[in-house]
Amino acid sequence: MHSCVKLLRPSQWIKNLLLFAPLFFSGNIQIDSLIMVLFGIACFCIASSLGYILNDWIDKKKDINHPEKKNRPFADGSITFKKGFLIWAGLLFLLLFMLLVISFPRGFVLCLFCYLSLSISYSLYFRDVILLDIFIISFGFVIRVLAGGVVAGVQVSKWLFMSIFFLSILISIAKRKSEILMLKTDAGDYRKNLIRYRSEDLSKMLWVMAGVSLVVYALYCVEKKNDLIYSIIPATYGIIRLCILAEQGRASDPVELFFKDIHLIVAFGLFLFFVGVKIYAS
Repeated sequence: MHSCVKLLRPSQWIKNLLLFAPLFFSGNIQIDSLIMVLFGIACFCIASSLGYILNDWIDKKKDINHPEKKNRPFADGSITFKKGFLIWAGLLFLLLFMLLVISFPRGFVLCLFCYLSLSISYSLYFRDVILLDIFIISFGFVIRVLAGGVVAGVQVSKWLFMSIFFLSILISIAKRKSEILMLKTDAGDYRKNLIRYRSEDLSKMLWVMAGVSLVVYALYCVEKKNDLIYSIIPATYGIIRLCILAEQGRASDPVELFFKDIHLIVAFGLFLFFVGVKIYAS
């Protein structure tokens, strides 16, 4: 049972909370919309696990030599192909059942299948294409936000779209930078395109995207005025902290890093506090 849970990677489901972002920033949370968003998050959790299972099966031989991923169920042999396929098929059936039973907007279903297609194509091909692999990962974050807007009946603002897009690019670059530093000379044995990246180039891209992300969000804060401007302080601290950790090779799994690093937790908490006060208390 423990191996089955590990195969689903529930710790990564936190990414799907991005579906809640459009409703949260709209400042008008209704019960009906919230329920639909929660159902939408559940669907994306299932869809993301479908992608993780496929990715782990394809990478099982390479993961054996990876310092962290060697403990994944397929790599350590605790889950066989047959058992993994049954779990994958069961999840797919559950996802299709939810889509049939719950009256999701067509746009949401389209976003969901775009995400699934992107996840599968990434595992099969795009992860070995330099630069495009970073953008494909980022598109996954953007699709989540768009799906959240559709299922909640909220229009995604251009500021939210740009902020999530640039921030997701930053996170993807941080992940690649850390992987290269962690694997060192063995990077090419694990993934072909890692040897095509130069560490110094990724560092430049990392800090450039950090600056772009902060500028876009700062312009948004200036436009909204009032107390929202103060949220730029924890946002700046959190982004710079992420870049420093990536330069140290500690951001290969951004989600795991977030739960372990108290600085990121506090910065994100303060950010949500300032944004929440501005949207709901003003």
